[in-house]
Amino acid sequence: MSVSARLIARLVLGAWIVAGLFLTLQPAHPALGQVVEHNFIPLRTIAIYLGNPESGFWIRQAIGNLLFLLPLGLLGPIALPGLDRWWRVLLVAAALSLAIEVAQLWIPDRAFDVDDLLLNVIGAAIGYAIFSLVLRGAARLRR
Repeated sequence: MSVSARLIARLVLGAWIVAGLFLTLQPAHPALGQVVEHNFIPLRTIAIYLGNPESGFWIRQAIGNLLFLLPLGLLGPIALPGLDRWWRVLLVAAALSLAIEVAQLWIPDRAFDVDDLLLNVIGAAIGYAIFSLVLRGAARLRR
């Protein structure tokens, strides 16, 4: 990988992560009547997402959680050579997401949600899958 590609990947990934941290680590402003509560039971919130496909709010929540760490899987292996294996990407994604969720325990109108962690890691896995497919496609074109 060229030095310029690595630098661009680092800049884009860094900017994306900083923006995501800004959005997730500041107090939220829930809508009137919206309840913010912790969820430690896997798939509870995801069931709410799936049960409300007409709700723009829940769809945005689900997509946002999937997209948050997708760039880590997509650009991480380029930006940081140590993330050259899928399990390393998922381990870093899980650690970062867990740190954010734990921090949200003390941020007003934010809540720990194990399903956010799960969706963040799935997003990173999707990003890594895209990275792998593109890498394989590029290798085939070079042959």
